[in-house]
Amino acid sequence: MSQAYKPFAFDRVFAEDGTVLRDGERVKNIFTREELEAEASAAAAAARTSEEAQASREAAEALKQLTGRLQSILSRMDQESARLREDAARLAAAAAARIAGKALEAYGEDTITECVREALADLRSEPRIAVRVAPHLAEPVADRLYEAAEKMGFEGAVVVRADEEVAVGDCVLEWRAGIIERTAADIESRIAEAIEKWLARPADEQSQSASATSGGAAA
Repeated sequence: MSQAYKPFAFDRVFAEDGTVLRDGERVKNIFTREELEAEASAAAAAARTSEEAQASREAAEALKQLTGRLQSILSRMDQESARLREDAARLAAAAAARIAGKALEAYGEDTITECVREALADLRSEPRIAVRVAPHLAEPVADRLYEAAEKMGFEGAVVVRADEEVAVGDCVLEWRAGIIERTAADIESRIAEAIEKWLARPADEQSQSASATSGGAAA
């Protein structure tokens, strides 16, 4: 009776150290210490990578939120700074107007006389100039203007009239071909216009202008 032989199926797989990894349909389910350590290291590395990625995403999101908040704060600071500049400028203008008003009440006679003196220098050939001022200033202004006209060699006549509609410190000069009106309201309007133009400029230009003005005053 002949003996039957089973052909080798070549389905047994060995590791380099001779360990059987696969034997037919059976798969090795026992690992060496080195293999376990390698698997553990790989798993730990994967976990670290995942944690680092998550941490990076969280950090990026936190930075994004922080940047947004900072931009909001800076925007509010810019708005507040602009409002403070406007308030300071208008407060200064109001204070200047009040001081100017008090000065006109105290020195209205002087300012009117000086204004008319400057006009007389350019109107020497006019035969007659009329000056309208507030009633309580008519007499003292007339005395000073008559004297000034005589000293300047003004050939025409200077007539000073009291006018109830003319405010303290204001004056109106009239001659044949024209009229000059000097009013505190007009001066305040020009100051307000200058302030509005200054406020419309960027803050850095305002600072440079203020520095230049301060430097010129110090010199």
